[in-house]
This record gives sequence, structure tokens and C-alpha cells, in this order.
Amino acid sequence: MSAVQTKPSTVTAVAQEVLPRFGLAFLIDEHDTTWTLTRNMQGPELDTLRSGQKVRLTLEHRPDFSQVSAYKPCE
Repeated sequence: MSAVQTKPSTVTAVAQEVLPRFGLAFLIDEHDTTWTLTRNMQGPELDTLRSGQKVRLTLEHRPDFSQVSAYKPCE
């Protein structure tokens, strides 16, 4: 069985809580979807993010869920 391949999409979200000691950050997009970042994702160190900061998320889509694969603070 082959994996479903889809083109990644992007969304802008706002950092709600950044916990660099735990390697986590929680963000909410304009549709009130909550996204989680971890220290292992492509992007800058989590301690560079601040609550209220806008972040561009790259999403990978699967049949049952979507996940963040990379992030970049908005300029």
C-alpha cells in the first residue's frame, strides 16, 4: 500500500504559548485550529518565538490528519 502524497500547504498562525524548555509551542490560526510545534521541526529555535508573534506554518496532509512540518516567523 502506498502513502497518499499531497502538496504541502501553508497557513499563518499566532503563537499563543511558547515553552522552549519543554520544546513546545502552541499556535492558533484564523479558523481557530490549534497547531503544535516541537523542537525537532524545521525552523528557528523555539526560544526565538514570542507569544503573539505571527508564524507561517507548512502543513503536510494525510488522509486522517494534517501536521506541521516546518515553520518560519513572519517578517
